[in-house]
Amino acid sequence: MANSNQSLICDASSLISLTDSCFVHVFYFLKKRYKGQFIIPTSVEYEAVTHPYQMKMHALHAIRLKRAIKEKIIDVVDIPLAQKTEEIKWIANNIFSANGTPIRLLHSGETEMIALSHELDIPNLLIDERTTRMLVEDPDSLREHLEHEFHTTVNVNEEHLMAFLRMTRDLRFFRSSELLLLAYEKGFFSDYEELEKDAVEASLYKLKYTGCAVGFGEISEYVAGHIRKV
Repeated sequence: MANSNQSLICDASSLISLTDSCFVHVFYFLKKRYKGQFIIPTSVEYEAVTHPYQMKMHALHAIRLKRAIKEKIIDVVDIPLAQKTEEIKWIANNIFSANGTPIRLLHSGETEMIALSHELDIPNLLIDERTTRMLVEDPDSLREHLEHEFHTTVNVNEEHLMAFLRMTRDLRFFRSSELLLLAYEKGFFSDYEELEKDAVEASLYKLKYTGCAVGFGEISEYVAGHIRKV
């Protein structure tokens, strides 16, 4: 196993955001500069590659990822995780309830990533989908968001919440926007020369509109404070 501190377990949401935005080569670029791996479980491979590969509308990003897997840029890990995945999913999906009905928050892809993180001792997760990160990092805000969405009181099972937070306390979450900015800092956009700042900003907006949960304010703040002028 490569350096676990530099390895990333990737969710379908981040893979799709990057490949749909034509940034699959970020994985190739960073693979040459770090000792870690880009890892996906089989459920993410199905969601981001196998299933969309069969649909003309989504086949292109699947083909890009399929090639990256073939070329060992992204590694698929197939190990028995069903029991742990179901345990995590059951706990997560019984934390919040509305009108006596549990609110389903996480699917197999997200919970299998957490199970794989435990199995491989890799704490870094690349995920664009907001709900999983909020449940780990700020469950109170997630509850408030759910109440606003459902227009009703959302109850919290504190025992399940504490169990879930114990399972995820060591996790570190990254978004595709942050992976792109890491690539930028290593020179990914240097070929744009005097257009580099504009290219980075445009790329962040492209990721946002492709599905990455990055705010307009975050983009403006980063561009103003960190993007160098050539």
